[in-house]
Order: sequence, then structure tokens, then C-alpha cells
Amino acid sequence: MFKYSIAILSLILTTCSEKPSDAGLCSLSCGSAVIGAVDANLELMGQATGVTCDASQAGLPLSNPLTFYFRVSETINVNGVESILPKPTVSIEPIVNGSMSGEVADNPNVTIDGTVYTPARYKGIITPKENWCSDACGVVTMEVVAVCPPAGEASEVNVQVHSGASFSETAAVTIQTQDSL
Repeated sequence: MFKYSIAILSLILTTCSEKPSDAGLCSLSCGSAVIGAVDANLELMGQATGVTCDASQAGLPLSNPLTFYFRVSETINVNGVESILPKPTVSIEPIVNGSMSGEVADNPNVTIDGTVYTPARYKGIITPKENWCSDACGVVTMEVVAVCPPAGEASEVNVQVHSGASFSETAAVTIQTQDSL
């Protein structure tokens, strides 16, 4: 039993301890990604809180994408001590609601035929489908391009991820456009 405890503890301590090719980033490879377990934790880790557009940007896509971070993990119990273990290569699907960009460059995950986006639920998601999984440290990065609302108005963009039956909490970002002068 002691040997198994040491092995699990070693795994926890070394999960993200590889030398990255880019400083601060864990490797991302979704080729062998799997759907997360029913009890997987999908946790919102970071997001933009709000964006203000200039009145001249009303109705246009944001110049920079909104970036959201989620952590995929599981809680394990070894001899009465709980630890959070990041889960790499867990496949996710983003759920995005709000006014999203219709620009071709902002829609690598859809087929655009005139004004029809297929599948419409991926409109404005610029993170390529090939990157829809957790990295070696259990982190999912999702980027979306929203549209500035009309001058003097505000709108909200909601982003959530799921893997199988596990869903994260919803991240909400308010986008407001300054009133024209």
C-alpha cells in the first residue's frame, strides 16, 4: 500500500514538471484526447471581466479575442489526504452564447454559405477544433471573438465547456459600447 501511495504522489508532483518549448506553457496534443469521466471537474480558472468598445466600433468584431481558461482535474484520496490531479488530453466542446463575429477569419470551425454558419453553435470561436482538449497540465484555453453592441448599449457573452456529461460553470463577460458624442 505504501508503494502505491508513493507512486501516486510522484505522479501528482511530476504531472507538469517537463521542460516546455514555450516558457509558461504546457504542451498541447489533442490527437489522442478522450471524453472526460462523469466525475471530472471542469473549473473556470480565468476570463476577461468586461470590455468597453469605442462608439466607432459599434457592430464590429472586437479587435482582440476574449480568452477563457478552464482546468480539467479529478480529486483523489490517498491515505485520507485529498489531492487535485490535473487531467491532460481530455476532449471538450465549447458552448458559446452572445453576439459573435461573422468574419471569415474569426470562424475556422464553421462552413460559411452566405449568412448561414454550419454548425452555427461554433460561430466566433477562433480556437481551432484541433485544440479542443486540455493540455499536459489539464488547462483548456478557449478564444472567442464577440461583436461590439450598438452605441450606448451593453451585451453579454457566455462561455462554458463540457466533456461528456461534465459541464463547467459559465463565464460571463459584459461588452459595452460608449455612447456616440
